[in-house]
Amino acid sequence: MNSKKKIHKLTFDYDSQFYLIGIASHENDYRLSWAINKSLHWNLVKTDDLKVSHPRHKVELNYSRYHFVDDSGLNYHLIANKSEKGFLLPDFKNIDYVLKVTGEDDFSPVNELIQKLKKIDIVITAFALENLNKRLFQMFIF
Repeated sequence: MNSKKKIHKLTFDYDSQFYLIGIASHENDYRLSWAINKSLHWNLVKTDDLKVSHPRHKVELNYSRYHFVDDSGLNYHLIANKSEKGFLLPDFKNIDYVLKVTGEDDFSPVNELIQKLKKIDIVITAFALENLNKRLFQMFIF
């Protein structure tokens, strides 16, 4: 029986803005999420890994992910930048995690959030990730 697999692609325009913060920390994801929860009074919870298909090597890479929604409706996703097989953001090998913030078109307290993250003992540094190319931008639409 020669059956062909039918592939359907869903395309859409995503107009909601999001903000990405790079975080450097030598700690494991669960320790970092616990420290952020304690310091910022959040409730980051482990969710399904972010799965990304690597086009050149034809493998699926899994990146650890934690999620939290605050009282104002802002969504926070803490995502590991490293997996066993490679980096989520290969141009940013100096960061260990990415914090994605969505839910507001103008998230003006992003700099304040970065300063709070920097004060956490196990965080080496944190900074805004800007000007990502289109391929990387699409990776963060989930």
